[in-house]
Amino acid sequence: MQAHQMSFSKLINVDQGAREHFHVPKYQREYTWKQAQWEQLLNDIEDNDGGYFVGTIICVNESDTLPSGAEILYQVVDGQQRLTTLSLLLAVIHARLLQLLNEEPPDDEDDLNELKTAINNIRAKLVKRKKDPLPNEPGSFQIGRHTYFLRVQPSGQNHNLEDYRYLLGQAGVLDQQTKVQYHGNRILARAYGFFEKQIPPALQGLLGLLEKINQLLFVQITVGSQADAFTLFESLNNRGVPLSAMDIIKNKMLAQMERKHEVSVDESFERWQRLIEALPELGVQERFLRHFYNAFKHRPEIKVERASRVFRSQIIRVYETLIERDAPLLFDELESCAKIYGDLIQANYKSKKLAAGLSELERINAAPAYMILLYLFSLPENHLEDAQVLEQVVSFLCKYFVRRNVTDTPPTREIDQAFIDVIEECARRTSARKPIQFDWFVKLVMKHARPASIDQFREVLSGNIYAHNGAMARYVLIQLDEQQHSREYKPDLWNRDEKGRYIWTVEHVLPQTEKLPPAWVQMLAEGDRQRALELQDEWVHKLGNLTLSGFNSDLAISPFEKKQKLAKDRSFLGHKINIGYQNGLYLNSLEFRMGKGKHSLATAPFWNENMIQARTERLVELVVKANLLPGEGN
Repeated sequence: MQAHQMSFSKLINVDQGAREHFHVPKYQREYTWKQAQWEQLLNDIEDNDGGYFVGTIICVNESDTLPSGAEILYQVVDGQQRLTTLSLLLAVIHARLLQLLNEEPPDDEDDLNELKTAINNIRAKLVKRKKDPLPNEPGSFQIGRHTYFLRVQPSGQNHNLEDYRYLLGQAGVLDQQTKVQYHGNRILARAYGFFEKQIPPALQGLLGLLEKINQLLFVQITVGSQADAFTLFESLNNRGVPLSAMDIIKNKMLAQMERKHEVSVDESFERWQRLIEALPELGVQERFLRHFYNAFKHRPEIKVERASRVFRSQIIRVYETLIERDAPLLFDELESCAKIYGDLIQANYKSKKLAAGLSELERINAAPAYMILLYLFSLPENHLEDAQVLEQVVSFLCKYFVRRNVTDTPPTREIDQAFIDVIEECARRTSARKPIQFDWFVKLVMKHARPASIDQFREVLSGNIYAHNGAMARYVLIQLDEQQHSREYKPDLWNRDEKGRYIWTVEHVLPQTEKLPPAWVQMLAEGDRQRALELQDEWVHKLGNLTLSGFNSDLAISPFEKKQKLAKDRSFLGHKINIGYQNGLYLNSLEFRMGKGKHSLATAPFWNENMIQARTERLVELVVKANLLPGEGN
């Protein structure tokens, strides 16, 4: 076994004669990371200094002897997700740099040379064109007369490798590659699209990001067999739960309280237990530590030098400094704020309006909102214009984060700093003995963290929203239905089963299966299967093709007429439940206009792209209206 720590620029080496490549074996599952992981990796890269450690890569090299000049193919047992994600990010940067070179080349010759060098460097990190390949060399592929190797080759499962090569073609790294059907609905395409929106637009920002990617640190562990690799993998992942940042800070706090302030460990431990009881989840605890510092660092007693904003990698250093400075004060502050933070997350308030709004924030996954709410809810009442300000702020943030999470605007990496700026302006206002007014607060947020426009919001909602953001597609569907619940029919659309899974899930009217049944082929394209598949690819994930069902498996790929009328011998309030689209759910009975007629899912005589488009337009307008921000008209 060999273990080496190295930067990403050395791991994926492009020096003259470099022969190392990282290929994921065919038996490994396809790429599975989603937006939460993409955001986290990008934030880790951008928020930390160069040389940030991103983990271990476990590889197998079973070739003891290789022919002269043969490429070295490391089989990746652990690390596919990180390597593939970084490769996609490099491909997106390559495409943007190539666009700048062709459309806006720098006037300065040094900048122009730096741009060209960066493009060549990225291309070499993604592919290698071999001038003198060996016959049938493993890992090679042909494009025209040329032989290529992928520096990072993801798993071939579920068109994964074909999608990856197509994206390299889109990025200008390879000649144009064949697009596989349903490419746009699979995860690699969505990851590529996500990074296109997140990377800096200008040359220096792109070069700075590229430099940080190259400086990322890995530990590459190479073993000689698959058996050794899996033994090592299990050993590294079964050593028990490592100490969290909260554990390390607790130990430091308790030791400092005993040594410097003569408070017994038992007494401090009981206080600490009360603190974490308000924040039972480990992820919430770490987020609280970040939000607490970022929300209150405007106060001199909390501010730490060279920590204008705390990131995950800085938490322990910052809190060790604060504990050394004044442990009792910090302990008191953490204890009181943990109670506030826990109440916010659990919506533990007597006001029904406030509790309902906080519950919605949790469902929207509006984690950045809790930093600003922690600050506002910690203020004395006389710092707010009236008692309704907090309710109004929560309601505003719900609508704000619906739009932000649907459009990814502003980018996640910008929100925390924007909210820190908002908090600091609030603090200056209260220091001047001016109360915080709701309208003033809204203008402040819109200045520092401007959301997407209504037109941008409408455009994203009108696209393939389920493919790009299934969680928010589900949220806006529930939002619309809950606004029209009747006393007779009011299902809990957020209910979960005993395993924590949602009972009500998103149902595709036109099925998303690749094996489209004949009845649907006939309805969509009069029996033309290829045309039906093209229409399905274009329309299946539109908002207008989605509804909610607690019986998805029963509906599945059934013909449209059956989906409308399907019933089961069950009773609800003395009536038989219809589990099809005639079940009384508002989403299913909502009328939309197509041509001169009005239809709904429950009454439509057929279902095709025209119906989906008409229903999409209707739903989009209702979602936009439901989430208008203060000052926006209809």
